[in-house]
Amino acid sequence: MTASSDNLPAPKGEEMTAEQVERFLRDHPRFLAERPGLADSMSPPQRHLGDNVVDLQAFMIDRLRADRREDQDVQDRFVERTRRERSLQDRIHAAALAMIGDVDLDHLVEIVTSDLAILLGVDLVALAVETASRDGVTHVTCGVRCLPRGTVADLMEDEREVVLRAPARADERIFGSGAMLVESEAMVRFGGDERLPQAILALGSRLEDRFRPGDPVELYRFLGGVLDRCLRKKLGLPA
Repeated sequence: MTASSDNLPAPKGEEMTAEQVERFLRDHPRFLAERPGLADSMSPPQRHLGDNVVDLQAFMIDRLRADRREDQDVQDRFVERTRRERSLQDRIHAAALAMIGDVDLDHLVEIVTSDLAILLGVDLVALAVETASRDGVTHVTCGVRCLPRGTVADLMEDEREVVLRAPARADERIFGSGAMLVESEAMVRFGGDERLPQAILALGSRLEDRFRPGDPVELYRFLGGVLDRCLRKKLGLPA
């Protein structure tokens, strides 16, 4: 007979007795087998083996339960990470397609500094390029932040192409007055030759865990590469 919750006698005005529970389990021997999660919450009987003698069977059951909970936690984290990375992949592909579909240079800058924030689900996006200026002052021209030479190397770490920070450095040279809102950030370096100077695509979020050190960076590197190619094409530079 298949056990069903409908077969469990409902108490009438008082709690079920141990005898009623025992009788139900004897009448439905597969009840616990069909509900392994319920068995995990029950305490196994301890055998009396004498003083200073460990009940190995009970110990092994507890150990197996702990291992099962740990395995479930690992599985849950893996599923959550997979979902997070899939969502990021979809967003970055949408952003890349938007940049590829630009009309001219001004349109590309507008897409990067306005549309990408929505497409990527972040709060701030900044496009910053180093210029020949040596006065140490950051200028904003047509939506692009013009940085003094050496700023990109200062903002990036260990010459990496992508840096994820939480908590964010939230440099005002990149985010301007919006820097105070940024709790986590992604910095993507591109350019860096005689044709296209060092540049940064910066993404900022109010969320502390939006960009986390140790997360995969390949998708952000891909996005920076697409932006690099789009800018070179609009400026008439070889890729």
